[in-house]
Amino acid sequence: MPVADHAMYCAMLDKALSEHYAYPAINVLQIDTLNAAIEGFAAAGSDGIVQISVAAGAHTSGKANDPVLGAITLAEHAHRLAGKYPITIAIHSDHCPTEKVAQFLTPLVAETARRRRAGLPALFQSHMYDGSALPLPENLRNSVELLKLCRDQEIVLEVEAGVVGGEEDGNRADGPDVKLYSTPEDMMAVYETLHPVGGRFMLAATFGNVHGVYKPGQVQLSPAILKAGQDAVTAKYGNGARLWLVFHGGSGSSVDEIRETV
Repeated sequence: MPVADHAMYCAMLDKALSEHYAYPAINVLQIDTLNAAIEGFAAAGSDGIVQISVAAGAHTSGKANDPVLGAITLAEHAHRLAGKYPITIAIHSDHCPTEKVAQFLTPLVAETARRRRAGLPALFQSHMYDGSALPLPENLRNSVELLKLCRDQEIVLEVEAGVVGGEEDGNRADGPDVKLYSTPEDMMAVYETLHPVGGRFMLAATFGNVHGVYKPGQVQLSPAILKAGQDAVTAKYGNGARLWLVFHGGSGSSVDEIRETV
């Protein structure tokens, strides 16, 4: 099937939210891992999301070391390949830190804008801005501007409140001062800041999740944090305000922990 358009993607996420399940989101590094991810979705009979990081874009671009070029190459391949399989996928750019927004995220939004003007489908269905290294008010100020860009191109924006521990793309988030647990107040602030902008957004709220694979017992998840945040938002704004939540760092968690979180 073709890659999901904006309406299809939003319908996928709304259905998962209402029926209490989650989609797998698989990071791909080059063409063969992208092929494997889509083949895996098809073998499981599952729709899903493929994710392309800054590092994946740089790797795929070879000696050019151009993350935008590589990300576009992978996304274009996904569009061509998806039509050969009986499942629906969405394409997402993963973990773009603040210092790389101008070199990665906004050029990818601009590429989708260019394609839409030419009557072509959007290249990506969602992008992640990882402003977790900043204080939440500054993170959200940046998120507002990025959500405006994404809204105008019918792209979903993912934001992160709190810090996912462990290591990804060579960046570590450890130590006693790292905030691994979001609060209901954090989640309320995200909703109250971003909802008035319009457009659709996802929240990677943190509840002890970490990147990487760890021995049993090393990852201390507290999924009740997510429920407390959702309850706070819906108590004030109604069930229609329930947030699309993203579980980053699931590779260090057991199946039972993932089910409990969902």
